[in-house]
Amino acid sequence: MGDSLFQRKPPAKKAATSPYDLIAGEIEHLKNRPLARYGTQPRRRMSLWLVTVAGCALAWLYLMDPILHSWYRGEAISDYLYLHNYGTGKDADELAASGILRPDEIVTLNRQHGSYQDSYATPQAAARQAQTIIAYVASVRQLHAGAYGNLDTLGRVRYSLFIRPGLYVPTSWDWLDPHIRE
Repeated sequence: MGDSLFQRKPPAKKAATSPYDLIAGEIEHLKNRPLARYGTQPRRRMSLWLVTVAGCALAWLYLMDPILHSWYRGEAISDYLYLHNYGTGKDADELAASGILRPDEIVTLNRQHGSYQDSYATPQAAARQAQTIIAYVASVRQLHAGAYGNLDTLGRVRYSLFIRPGLYVPTSWDWLDPHIRE
């Protein structure tokens, strides 16, 4: 028959462990805070937010022209109507020659009648807006033509990212542009 439980010799114990040895893992955890978030996985070097912002910035730089083109086209329609009816013909002709409006649309706009006087406070304000639109159209043309020396800083960045490597950057989308109604 076997030995009694009360008479058996206890098995040999391992080396006595101190309370500090028992909580060594918790102490290491408190010293290295990222371990709680990432566990045993390696810690990320770059923030996910930073990657998202950089991706959105690249998308904006790529899709900037169609969005701005539709914005400036809407401004050009009201600006042309105001300049044609109340401003100088020279400013209206410069806006028409910029190419943001097609020739058939200019003919349609010339036939429209109405009170467009509330669009701008003065003809000078409309002329300044027309010059802004003309400058935008010229900068887009220079970007696509590859005139690197004539571009502003943003244009140079876009040229280096997209035009130089040969990526097609859209200029405008018809479905996004405002249409002229008769």
